[in-house]
Amino acid sequence: MQYSVGHIGRVVVVRLEDDEDLSSILGTLAEKEKIQSALFLVIGNLKEGSLVSGAETESLPIVPIWQHFTRNHEILGIGTIFQEEDQPKIHVHATLVHGDNLLAGCLREKSKVFLLSEIVVLELLGVEALREKDGRTGSHLLKIK
Repeated sequence: MQYSVGHIGRVVVVRLEDDEDLSSILGTLAEKEKIQSALFLVIGNLKEGSLVSGAETESLPIVPIWQHFTRNHEILGIGTIFQEEDQPKIHVHATLVHGDNLLAGCLREKSKVFLLSEIVVLELLGVEALREKDGRTGSHLLKIK
């Protein structure tokens, strides 16, 4: 186990509107506000996006199970922001539901908002962590300094 101890700094409340991309907005916000590390919560609606719901097998190389959606879904998600090569790397896991259609996994690529979504960002200060591409898995993993 590796860990780093810090404390909560600023709290940023974000309202995303129709057609905005969740990950790009968070990346832009982190750059503008100089947020190095954060935890965030997201609720609202997405109308288009992709997520990875696990791997086909428990062996390398990893073959992701992709799920795509193109109609509005309620979202409940949690994520982190850590730096990777001096840029904010957004990592979001979410549950999405439309009627009885339930999706869960790691949001990837673009995720377009339907109507609005709300995000609360909790800046983490004093935490010494970043993301690095792992040569063995090819994944961008958390590294504690």
